[in-house]
Amino acid sequence: MTSDARPNRRAALLSVASNTLLTAGKLAVGLLTGSVAVLSEAAHSASDLIASGIAFVAVRASGRPPDRDHPYGHEKAENLAAAVEGLLVVAAGGAVAVEAARRLASGGAEVQHIRLAVAVMAISAIVNLAVVARLHAVVRRTGSPAIEGDAAHLSADVWTSAGAAAGLSLVAITGWTPLDALVALGVSAYVTAMGVRL
Repeated sequence: MTSDARPNRRAALLSVASNTLLTAGKLAVGLLTGSVAVLSEAAHSASDLIASGIAFVAVRASGRPPDRDHPYGHEKAENLAAAVEGLLVVAAGGAVAVEAARRLASGGAEVQHIRLAVAVMAISAIVNLAVVARLHAVVRRTGSPAIEGDAAHLSADVWTSAGAAAGLSLVAITGWTPLDALVALGVSAYVTAMGVRL
């Protein structure tokens, strides 16, 4: 691996590690609270985790020197990774929309331990904001399409997590449980649009 590829590899590993922790935390809290907004965020983070894994593989491949079969190098692996990441995000957005619509049609469900759900969403937004800042710094240095795609995913996660926290706070204040599913639909629309852009 060339010295130029090392920052990309470290950035991809950071993204994999943060997404692993956030996916596990959101899934656990989503199941505990019954919040479809939190579960939708868990699905979003899971798609980010897969995308981060793809980005990691791509930056490793693109860092290899040219060979007989690839006389111009392996850099196109990163563009392919960015396209696959976009498709995964669209799929995650669709899955969230289906579950949110199902919950909304049934009139919503009560969210348990809502303060915990709000706290986890706020922590997720802060963690992703820090990781995004690091990834953008690497992109400015290396111009990596795969890391740029990963940063775009996590930027979306910052906004959707913050939106979920705000929506759940409103559920706690108003007691209107369908708002949880409406927030999840908003998350789904944003995630899908981000995936299409990628």
